Amino acid sequence: MLTFQSSQVQGAKAIIEKLTSLPFQKVKHEIATLDAQPASPNGDVICMVTGQLLVDEEANPLKFSQCFHLMPEGQQYFVFNDIFALN
Repeated sequence: MLTFQSSQVQGAKAIIEKLTSLPFQKVKHEIATLDAQPASPNGDVICMVTGQLLVDEEANPLKFSQCFHLMPEGQQYFVFNDIFALN
């Protein structure tokens, strides 16, 4: 599930549709903080990221926060939940 600015979408297809429908072509991320910690004995990880986004050719950055839950699958991880907000 992805929560983007209070809008929730679930499933890979719906998440891709949401992300590709956003009204900009390029985004530059400037990460200010990144914290992670174990979420369960199964190897899950919770991550919290804050920073700024520069969208298209915009000069004024937008502050953001993002929290996501990574779950192991074999030797890799996948994003189980993702919450993104502009601050």
